[in-house]
Amino acid sequence: MSRIKSAWEIALEKTKDIVLDEARYRAETLEKEGMALAGGFLNDNEQKIENLQARLASYSGEDYKTVRKGIIKTIFANLNLPSDSSYRLRFDRTCALCALADESGQASQVVAGIGDFFEQFLQAREEFSKRMEAQLRQAMQENPEQVNTAQYAKLIEQNVKRMEDQYSGALENTKETLRQVFGE
Repeated sequence: MSRIKSAWEIALEKTKDIVLDEARYRAETLEKEGMALAGGFLNDNEQKIENLQARLASYSGEDYKTVRKGIIKTIFANLNLPSDSSYRLRFDRTCALCALADESGQASQVVAGIGDFFEQFLQAREEFSKRMEAQLRQAMQENPEQVNTAQYAKLIEQNVKRMEDQYSGALENTKETLRQVFGE
């Protein structure tokens, strides 16, 4: 009859061949530190970029590159189409992060273009909404019983989605350019 093993013995047998990849673990930890530094900067409007710059400068060699990679990941995670004009403060702070992580001097130009693009998007969406509202108002005045507001709302929603998809595609192309500038 075989001996019954404890859960501890079974766990030890199953994990005996697992080897900790210390280099990978360190890289993941440093990348997360970079993401946390950048996220803290974005979420705390009182924090100065100089503080973050000093923290980043405290790393050297591969550690610096890995922390910088985490900052860059955070930058990309925060470059999304804005929902309203309140995006500007966070975008300005994202631009500051770009300047910090930009070793080529080109990323800031690309990000400035993204800012112009965001303004264009907000303006186009607002103009579209005003046009649709005016058309609905006119249709309601001309023939109120023929206007199906639910159908009209669905049509507006489809057109807004189409416009957002077009702008999202253009933003993804610009992000790809930015990735190349950052060497990602």
